[in-house]
Amino acid sequence: MPRIAAYDDVKDGKKSRNPPGGGTSWRTDFMRPPEGVKEPMAFLAEGTPHRVIKPHFHEVDQFQVIVSGGGVIGKHPLSLNAVHFSRAHTPYGPLTGAEEGVGFLTLRAQWDPGAQYLDKDKDKLVAVPNRKPWQVTEAPKFEGNADVNIHAFNDIKDERGLAAYALKLAPNAQVAGPDASKGNGQYLIVTKGSVNYQGKEYKAISIGFTKPDEGYFPIVAGPEGVEALVLNFPRLEMAKAIVPEASKSKELRVWQCLLCSFSYDEAKGMPDEGIAAGTRWEDVPESWICPDCGTSKADFDMAVVA
Repeated sequence: MPRIAAYDDVKDGKKSRNPPGGGTSWRTDFMRPPEGVKEPMAFLAEGTPHRVIKPHFHEVDQFQVIVSGGGVIGKHPLSLNAVHFSRAHTPYGPLTGAEEGVGFLTLRAQWDPGAQYLDKDKDKLVAVPNRKPWQVTEAPKFEGNADVNIHAFNDIKDERGLAAYALKLAPNAQVAGPDASKGNGQYLIVTKGSVNYQGKEYKAISIGFTKPDEGYFPIVAGPEGVEALVLNFPRLEMAKAIVPEASKSKELRVWQCLLCSFSYDEAKGMPDEGIAAGTRWEDVPESWICPDCGTSKADFDMAVVA
């Protein structure tokens, strides 16, 4: 049977700590399995303004959802309700909070031992066999005037069942959530309004989890309607490599980060960072860092393009 928990039910378990980088952080667990148990793991992480979480990776697939404040992850701006997905053993960051700080949900289909940082665990990362690093950040679209509106994310998807959806339901409208059996478990995140489940109203923020053998989560909007995210984990099978699109000119090359798979295409450059289209890799400043994981040029190599 799918499970669900509301922030009001778990907020008394909120814990604070003073991380090594300074400031204060808080963690509120929605779902926390015993150490080593392969059950869903979901918590709210909050931090003081401008707190920086250094580039790191995890051993399992992971979603993160921005629920308050903002900031950047790597060099990518984070808006309210933005969703970040990272495959297992894919480094990302730094994650830097804005002036108002940042609050984000961390969602895993199973237990993970915690962050492993590039400054001390890089050798362990590169030693992982058959690693297929990949990550993506995308904002949802809660749009439409029908009683039930469902929008699939454009970029959060793969051949193993990875998927993300934005749902907007009118008051008391009902719909069966997307089929959880196509992946490795599925989260429902109530971001606005509420849902009714087994005779109880669950207001934002609430988090539900459906295992693959449980099929569908019955979504019933509350009296004010609901906006929600449905995040489907990919199946636990070998992922295909993400091969970057080749430059049209054979003389220009594509370079790929060996840690996180971000690609720099000489034909396209990075105009937003002042690197014009056609800029050769050797002409990219040595101070430039990977926008996804913060590593240096030394961890890039020419990509093998089919």
